[in-house]
Amino acid sequence: MYEHRDTAAATLGESGWLRLGPHHAVLFRRGEKPPRARHRDHERDVIEDDAFAQIMAGAGLLGTPAAEGGFGDDQAMRILMLLARTGRRVSEICMLDHDPLLPLNQPSTTDESDGFVARLRYQQTKIDGAPDTILVDREIVAIIQAQQQWLHRFLGDQAVRTPKYLFVAARKNRHVNRPYSDRWLRERLGELARRLDIRDSTGALVDFQRTHRFRHTKATCLLNAGVPLHVVQRYLGHLTPEMTMAYAQTLASTHEREFLRYRKITADARDLEIDPRDLYDMLELDKRTDRILPNGWCLLPPRQHCTRGNACLTCDKFATDATFLPELRAQKDRTEQLIEQRRTAFHARTGQEMSEDNIWLAGRRQETDALGRIIVQLEQTRLADGTVQVLRGAGVAARIDSLTNNKDNH
Repeated sequence: MYEHRDTAAATLGESGWLRLGPHHAVLFRRGEKPPRARHRDHERDVIEDDAFAQIMAGAGLLGTPAAEGGFGDDQAMRILMLLARTGRRVSEICMLDHDPLLPLNQPSTTDESDGFVARLRYQQTKIDGAPDTILVDREIVAIIQAQQQWLHRFLGDQAVRTPKYLFVAARKNRHVNRPYSDRWLRERLGELARRLDIRDSTGALVDFQRTHRFRHTKATCLLNAGVPLHVVQRYLGHLTPEMTMAYAQTLASTHEREFLRYRKITADARDLEIDPRDLYDMLELDKRTDRILPNGWCLLPPRQHCTRGNACLTCDKFATDATFLPELRAQKDRTEQLIEQRRTAFHARTGQEMSEDNIWLAGRRQETDALGRIIVQLEQTRLADGTVQVLRGAGVAARIDSLTNNKDNH
């Protein structure tokens, strides 16, 4: 009809045939039509720590009786708690069996509250053949048991059989065979989000009624904690590593952004001359554990070997930033304590004070001076503009006027 639309329009007296286009001649069989492209900002799906803490602090409002200003929905409160703690899809939580806990093959003998004590079985409704259990701790077990007790009280003598689901529809559910509606949950969470008015670091409202954000957040937290990709893959219920890589990409971009946010300086408190992006690439390409120091990084090329021992603070291949401030302060305190202990021991043994030109004492003084300059420069930069500076070692002591000029320039 597309090819003969002129004839059809003239013969039938209907000009609408002239509007046929080539897209009307395309026929797709089931499974052949390409999926619509989805463009998502995965970083925006991760809930920031401060916002996450506020959500959890306000979750109790869902279970607070309506007469006291709450929503009076205990089930929604516990579903939110499980979503946040486990990172499951909302359908997997709403459709949990009434008794979804399985014992471990080797029951835990520890009394620690953070140990895994059971497996949580959920309905894998999205991916056939994917894992359908995760390890859970005592807190999650307690949430599930509290819901079971609530359900028993809610049904009372009306329950003629064990409910099919852990979370049930409160209305139009005579036979107790319908789960809690995820649509109704999102409405509840939307109202809670507007009432709590939680904002992220950009000032945007945290719309956690998009429950998949909890899944993104959990996945990113696991990867941030160093959990291997294949373990995160099983925990999320994915069949392939590619499905999990979306969260790994979020981690990579977040890691790079945080690294570049900090300002790099040298051991004598000068700005690092290397572009921070180049430094990031160097460290990512190298990935050698002997280049990762407790108080910074070693910029020595991979094929070269260090001949300076532990004299990093007097080396021009040393760099650090304010993320290492706790270790830098602790190192300075330890070095000063060591100096006092050695000087005391020297006096007790010889009856004389250790002179300042003692080779050991001079080396330690050089370290404490370098640490003091680094700490002061990083702290002053942070207080001035909220950024973090990266320092690189130069092997020589910095002049005081040089430090002052650097501070004025920034």
